[in-house]
Amino acid sequence: MTDVLNIFFAPKKAFERLKEKPGWFVPLLIVVVVVALTAVLGVMFGRDAIIAHQEEAMRERGMTDEQIDQAVKFMSGPFMMVIGGIGAVIFTVILLLLFAVLLNLLVPVAGGQGNFVQVFSLVSTCALVKVPAAVLRLILIAVTGSPYVSTSLSLLVPGLPKEEFLFRLLSGFDFFVAWEMILVAKGIAVTNGADKNRGYVIVLAIWIASILLSAVLGGFGRRG
Repeated sequence: MTDVLNIFFAPKKAFERLKEKPGWFVPLLIVVVVVALTAVLGVMFGRDAIIAHQEEAMRERGMTDEQIDQAVKFMSGPFMMVIGGIGAVIFTVILLLLFAVLLNLLVPVAGGQGNFVQVFSLVSTCALVKVPAAVLRLILIAVTGSPYVSTSLSLLVPGLPKEEFLFRLLSGFDFFVAWEMILVAKGIAVTNGADKNRGYVIVLAIWIASILLSAVLGGFGRRG
């Protein structure tokens, strides 16, 4: 448990520990459990808002009242929470794996030594930042009754429609993810011997590229 807490209160100690003994299972397990619970509870607390939003979207697509009623019944059941939890876990694990693969490939560019197990251990440990993020998110959902809460730069433009590219772009710059990326950038200097400045550049480049890709793909998804 000390190793887990160190990432918040003594990150350098956590990184030195990972350099000596890489380990990804425990932090990843904590992350996926928290992500799953957050998704399930988020659906529970914000179910009415989710259904209302989806119902409006279905009407815009020209679906009949009968089709909408069937969809609403489906969303009102427990299956929606199960799917939400499983989907959140799969999405999170895939993202962490992709991030670790890209980072491991680019570590030599920063003057470090690539080692996937070590890099994935670092990425999984830094992902523990998602725990306080999840707690805050659940509090906001419970208070507002809406699952569409934000801890990102989108807070600066509260009236901006969610369909806008700018909104999706700003939403990508989440404060907790920024914290996570800073930890990863600092960590690879310790665990993999990367140059500190170049490590920051590489991590920042991966993060911004992922935000841009997500914002663009989100637009295609809405048009579809």
